[in-house]
Parts: sequence; structure tokens; C-alpha cells
Amino acid sequence: MASSTSDYTEPIEEVVEPAASHPPKHSIFRSVPFQIAVACGVSFTAPGMWDALGGLGAGGAAEPYAVSAANALVYGLFSVVCVAAGAINNRIGLPYGLALGAIGYPLYGAGLYTNNVSATTWFMLFGSALCGVSAGFFWAAEAAIIIGYPSPKDRAFYLAVWQTAKAAGPIVGGAINLGLNAQRSTAGSVGSATYIVFIAIMCLGLPIALCLSPASRVWRRDGTLVVVRKEASWRAEFRAVGRLLASRRVLLLLPAFFISYFYNGFVSTWLTKYFTVRARAFSSFFTNFAGIFSSFLVAALLDRQRIHIRTRGRVAFVAIVAVLIGTWIWASVLQKRFYDAPAPPVFDWFKGGFGSAYALVFFWTFAGQAFQQFLYWLVGQYATDLSSLSHHTGILRGVEALGQTVAWAMQSEGNANHFVSIGLNFGITVLCIPFTWIVLSELDHTHEVKVTEIEVAAEESAHTKQKEDTAASV
Repeated sequence: MASSTSDYTEPIEEVVEPAASHPPKHSIFRSVPFQIAVACGVSFTAPGMWDALGGLGAGGAAEPYAVSAANALVYGLFSVVCVAAGAINNRIGLPYGLALGAIGYPLYGAGLYTNNVSATTWFMLFGSALCGVSAGFFWAAEAAIIIGYPSPKDRAFYLAVWQTAKAAGPIVGGAINLGLNAQRSTAGSVGSATYIVFIAIMCLGLPIALCLSPASRVWRRDGTLVVVRKEASWRAEFRAVGRLLASRRVLLLLPAFFISYFYNGFVSTWLTKYFTVRARAFSSFFTNFAGIFSSFLVAALLDRQRIHIRTRGRVAFVAIVAVLIGTWIWASVLQKRFYDAPAPPVFDWFKGGFGSAYALVFFWTFAGQAFQQFLYWLVGQYATDLSSLSHHTGILRGVEALGQTVAWAMQSEGNANHFVSIGLNFGITVLCIPFTWIVLSELDHTHEVKVTEIEVAAEESAHTKQKEDTAASV
């Protein structure tokens, strides 16, 4: 019997979409948020605790001069190593660079401890030297991670998260300081128990750093990849850093790099000379909220994609510089008042004169952290890939450390005129304005090379098919 047309069923053709049309699934431990969390954890335990000690004024010592000399040594070595570390980290990988960077901080804390309990200066200088070398690797690596791992449109936000983690160290450390020293209403050094707690926390940095993933295995939410490009040899890597350092754009930004953290040395001396131990402990706890607040304010502006990138940069820069210039004008007024007084004032918390003198510390941190975040964001827009970014951030942090070397060296003299520090901070801040403005005027778009996982998967699929076709024809 002939079959009817109704009995006929067309074979169903199975449609299989190519694997390249969808990004592959990934582990959360390779995600950008997890990598940022690792970097933030190291930042909290290592430089965060270092900043907490600095927030006490002179590392918690009674006199600032020996500790200022030690910090000058830290930043002197840091400035040299950090520029080279941008190239070295690019060769050995950022996870190893971050781990090397976490080693030196506990030794610095141990040096401050020995100086506190037995006035042993040599070990403090030894710990400072090792910390300077270690910190060069740390800051070159961490800056590249925080800026390079996220997508360009998310960078300012993650910078703010990182600044928060870095500030959380001094906040927690400041709470410890406040609890241990709240009854000490005179000037002097903090208790030795403070250092023990800090050293224990600093030791956690190394194991946390080992949890970082290599850049090539990190995935982004938007499907783009972290592009890594190594030079052919170590020599070529260092030459690339040299060419970048001599480039017009970087030369224009050098004054901004130099001055961005220059204020830090003077803040330490200001706290030590004019505040009681418990007022300094309060400052080490509370002041860091200023940096957190300003970081998220700047991030909200710099990540706003509806505003042209050049406009975002200009508005942020003008606002930051205006606050900085205002603080140095106010500092000169107060310093004149202090010098004219029969005896140098020592302010206890929330007592006469404390508010106006402490407000400077608050706004130095507010504007200083915002300025640093702005500079990270700016160099990130010009970097083409993670390797280029590693070179940029190594130079940024190296020149910034050079500025801090000079600043701390100036504070190591007991009879130093504070108007010199105030004048230099004010003058170089004004000097950097026209040069940074030129770089901002040339910023039209982010320069990062964009490569997506889908493109890479498609290319690999095509390459595999080509090999199979070649093998079949043979």
C-alpha cells in the first residue's frame, strides 16, 4: 500500500551553534573581583598597617627625626627599585611580584619596635632598607593589578575599592592605637604592644599574595581579555621602560607624580610636633575615612561613561588641585601662628585649637588620595596592555617615591623650617597644573587594545579546523 504524504516526517536537522559564539564558563577564583579582593587583602595587611604606623606621627615615636630618616631610606630605595620592578614584574609575573612585595613590611615594623623598646637605630634602618626594596615590587605589581585586571570602564570604581582597603588598614590599626593609647594625654611614643599587633597583621600579606591568579587566566565580565605582551628579552624589557620614561607624555606628568604624595612627610611631622599621643591615635583612625570618601567621589565621576573622557579628567583634576592649594594656604597661616606663640602648642583631642589644626590633616588625606587615584586612572587610559601598564605604574610609583624621599629627608632635620616644606608643596602643586592639563587635553579615548574571549575562541576554532583540513587532504 502506498504511503500517504501525511505519514512522511522530515528529518529534524540539529543546529549546533559554534562554541565561539558564547564565552566559556569560568571559576569565580579567576574573576576580576576575586583578584581585586586578593590585592586589597595584601594592601590591608602590608602598606595598610605601614600607613597606620605613619598615622601615629613618626611611626609612633616620641621624636620624628630618626624615623623620618628611616622613611627617607625606604622611599629612596623604593624609587629606584619601583621603576625597574615594572619591567621585572612583567617578566616574572604579577603574582610573584606581589609576593616579593609583601615580604619587607613586617621587617619594617620590627625595626620600629626595636627602636621603640631599646632605641636600636641600626635594625630600624636595616628593616627600612629591605622594606624599600620589597615595596618597589609591591607597588609596581599592585598598581598594575588594580588598573589592568578590570575593564577600562570599571577601573575608577576598583581603584576606589582598593583605596578603601588600603585605608581600612590604618582605620583598624588606628582603632588598635586608640584602644591602647586612649589614656595618654601627653606627647611621646606609643606603647610597644601596638607594634606587636601590627607586625602580626603584616605577616599575613605573603600568604594572601600567593592566591593571585596570573593575568592570562583572569576573566572579565564583559568578555574582554587582559592582554599581556612581554618583550623578547630582559634587555628589551628595560629598554621599553627607558623609552617610556623619556616620552613626552610621561615627562609632562613627572611633576604631578613627584608631588602626589609629597605632603605625607610633613603630615607626620605636623602630627608629632603639635598633637598628643591619643590625638595622633584618633587621627590614624579617623583621617582615613577622608580618603575613602574622596576615592568614591572621584570614581563616580571618572567612570561616568556618558561624560566625555577628557571632561571627566579635567573636572576631577581641577577640583583636587583646588582643595590641595587651599590646604597649603591654610597651613602657612597656622604655621605662622604656631611659630609666633611663646611655646609650640600641643593639641589634645577636641580641645582648644584641635579642630583647625586637625582639619588640615583630614583634607590633606582627602585631596591626596583623590589625586593619586586620578593619576592611576590617567596613566591607565594611555596604556595599551597590561605590560605597558606595568611600565607606566612602575614609573609613576617610582617618581612618587622619589618625591617622598625628599619630603622625609627634609623632616629628618630637627631644626627644619616648616615653611620650606609648605612652600615646596604649594609651588610644585601649582607647577604641575599646566603640564598635566596638556596631557588631559590630548586624551580622547582609552588606548587599551581590546581582545574578547569570543574572538580568541573563534580564531582557535578556525586554526584547528585548518589543521584538520590540511591533515585530511594529505
